[in-house]
Amino acid sequence: MKYRYSKRKRFILFIIGLVLAGLGVALSTRPGLGTSPITSLPYVMTFIIPWTLGMTTVGINLLFIFMQAMILKRRFGWAQLAQLPTLFAFGFFIDLGMWVSSFYIPEAYPLRLVEELLGCVVLATGIAFQLLANVSYMPGDGFIRTVSEEYKIPFGTVKVCFNVSIVVLAVLVSLCYFQKVSGIREGTVLAAVLVGLTIRMLQQPLRFVKKQLVKA
Repeated sequence: MKYRYSKRKRFILFIIGLVLAGLGVALSTRPGLGTSPITSLPYVMTFIIPWTLGMTTVGINLLFIFMQAMILKRRFGWAQLAQLPTLFAFGFFIDLGMWVSSFYIPEAYPLRLVEELLGCVVLATGIAFQLLANVSYMPGDGFIRTVSEEYKIPFGTVKVCFNVSIVVLAVLVSLCYFQKVSGIREGTVLAAVLVGLTIRMLQQPLRFVKKQLVKA
């Protein structure tokens, strides 16, 4: 049986997902143990230029939209441009999350690790909500999808290569500017493993949420 899903409910869930994802990025970044792979390059850039994490995230993700345009050429259209409001909203919620999380920054390593793990779970929940809502997607995922569809490469394979490339680039930028690795630590590895694992674990429990999206 096919269900009709409410656009209003999907949009609300999508916004909640963006808020949680932004807060998750902030919580996984604040402890200073690294951050998620996709955020690693924007995070390193905040040490170089006087921008917030949200601003550098927006700036770098704009490049991913440009790269989609280069690949798709004349087929680049509204579906890709729809990523722009999602991106700017996400950047805003990251900075909001950084502000909220600034009121308590633990010094003890165990507490910092707990905050890192909490950030990964919150980020994964936000992403899971966005996937359920299916309203739009982030430019990074848009670029991965474009490469996957254009060159007939499995989405998962492209995503792994993309995330690894971002982390490697972040390391290289850090080494060039500071002669050491900054912003890439054990938290980056934790996020790389835990976020994807948590999203898969949430698929069954979130079936209840999906039922609430059915149009009345």
